[in-house]
Amino acid sequence: MTTLQKQQFGKYLMLDKLAVGGMAELYRAMITGMQGFEKIIAIKKILPHLATEEELVNSFIAEAKLAALLHHQNIVQIYDFGSLDGSYFIAMEYLLGKDCKIINRQAKNKKKPLGTEYALYICSRICSGLNYAHNLKDFQGKPLNLIHRDISPQNILITYEGDVKIVDFGIAKAANQNTMTQMGMIKGKIAYMSPEQAGAKKIDNRSDIFSAGIILYELVTGEKMFTGDTMQILTNVREGKYSLPEQTDNKIPAAVFDIIKRALAREPSKRYQCCSDMQADIEKCLADHNMRPTAQGLAAYMKSLFSEEITEEEKTMRQIAESITHAAPKKEEKKEKIPLEKQPEKHDKTPPPPEIKKETPTDDSGGDKNTKKLLLIGGGGGAALLLIIVIMLFSGGGEEKNVVIPEPVEPPEQVSAAPQPSAETESTAVTTDQQLQSAVNAMDKNDFSGAIEIISALLKNIDNPDKQIIKLYIKALQGEAVPLVKTEPEKARKLLLKARDLDENNIITNTNLGHIYMHDKQYPEAVKAYQQVIAIAPNSPDILFNMGFIYASTADFSQAEQMFKKVVENKPSYLDEALFNLAMVQNKLGKKKESLLNAQQALTVNPDNKLAKKYIQNFKQPAK
Repeated sequence: MTTLQKQQFGKYLMLDKLAVGGMAELYRAMITGMQGFEKIIAIKKILPHLATEEELVNSFIAEAKLAALLHHQNIVQIYDFGSLDGSYFIAMEYLLGKDCKIINRQAKNKKKPLGTEYALYICSRICSGLNYAHNLKDFQGKPLNLIHRDISPQNILITYEGDVKIVDFGIAKAANQNTMTQMGMIKGKIAYMSPEQAGAKKIDNRSDIFSAGIILYELVTGEKMFTGDTMQILTNVREGKYSLPEQTDNKIPAAVFDIIKRALAREPSKRYQCCSDMQADIEKCLADHNMRPTAQGLAAYMKSLFSEEITEEEKTMRQIAESITHAAPKKEEKKEKIPLEKQPEKHDKTPPPPEIKKETPTDDSGGDKNTKKLLLIGGGGGAALLLIIVIMLFSGGGEEKNVVIPEPVEPPEQVSAAPQPSAETESTAVTTDQQLQSAVNAMDKNDFSGAIEIISALLKNIDNPDKQIIKLYIKALQGEAVPLVKTEPEKARKLLLKARDLDENNIITNTNLGHIYMHDKQYPEAVKAYQQVIAIAPNSPDILFNMGFIYASTADFSQAEQMFKKVVENKPSYLDEALFNLAMVQNKLGKKKESLLNAQQALTVNPDNKLAKKYIQNFKQPAK
């Protein structure tokens, strides 16, 4: 059964966490009103440690503004947008159902294929929602030319009642907004991109049509259209290389394959020019072949696939209803006992890499043989708009460029109420409770130094402090330290070391300590701090990348190679930068063949990676 961790968030009651993505976390929540009004909704909240990233916040706000304009039965509905306690959020429609990726997998497991009739029905609803979005105008009547850019099975949700919903306009762009991230990095899921999007070219609404065509292909055939490793998929997508299955099943009309072929034309001019045209052909095909799919029929199919999940969901909803009913405080209680807000699970935290000075090459020849070049530049963005270190090791030894202090990882949101402490006497309990509440009030006002002073005095009088008090103290220390990481790193380090004494495995503490040590070139200490993070979050590409940089900077190229290989395995949004760094380290190890291959892969991922392009050119030039 679901574990509810109820927490008040403004006018919303957060019930439980549903998912965590690269930029935001999704909660199930409830809004209440007069006369017993209650409604379950979803809250999408920007991750706490990204709340100070200006570009990310602006992207989140832009998403909310665009999504708020969308009012269509096949697009998830947005109810509210705002900022609370320094965290931006979007309140949206809560949908009970599954996305098409899960549906395809379950259909195979239970050997219950969707069938052509409902594959066409789902795609006609997708086309309807997209056509509305593509033709949307602002309040002045100006066309927005909105493009979703990430039409994929994960973003098409089918409710248990048979409704089809397009979700997550998180990377959607209007015509007047930039459509590329830094260094030409492309967004979206590669296997569902159009050739022009995968090739980092200008796109329009016809890119979404290509993606809708892939979904129709996969729903009809039950198979993925593009398969293989990432590089192979990217190449095939860019070249529009795919093959339709042999039409051996007479249940699939030839007209269906004609629709798929037209939607998947490599040249945009040969595709459907608008989603309404594709929708019209789909509906004509349904009528011509006497197929009459309905929402009720799709609902019946969903319930046959997910009967166990629906039963569990019903239990959860009953559990929510019961917990709300029993949540009213008893009148005879003198004080309401509210536990401290729990610190987020450590594996949910993915700390960002350090911020690096931007520099440009000064030697077009690829480097003087007597001087070691270590070039640091800003790298590709991705969901977290990361600043990435790029190591240029075209030739042998020399000086290292300085790095600036990394961006600190923000501590979790502040607690809103103190716990009921244990005490030996009633008077001591009251005093302790008052002190704790004073500390919480100070933290709510971002007066972390005041909270530290209060809790320090309190701890002197308690032999065995409650774990929640210790957590509160750690948060206060982190809150005081983080703003000082850049301006007063030594003071920040002392505060963080005190926090680490209380919890040596805390990700926020160790990440910021690692950043400080890295800036001061205290590399052994930085590695020690980062290893504590990796022990909890072993697949954190940003920390692995930083460790790779440290090992390369200290000429431990074998260890650096291992770190960058792990980064590549995680396929971060800055994959081309990771591949290029791996290539440079392998070059230092004398692994020329592997080095060239990884540099070429970096260029395949991002054709605008000038450093990879230059390295390959220099690599192929015969030595003079």
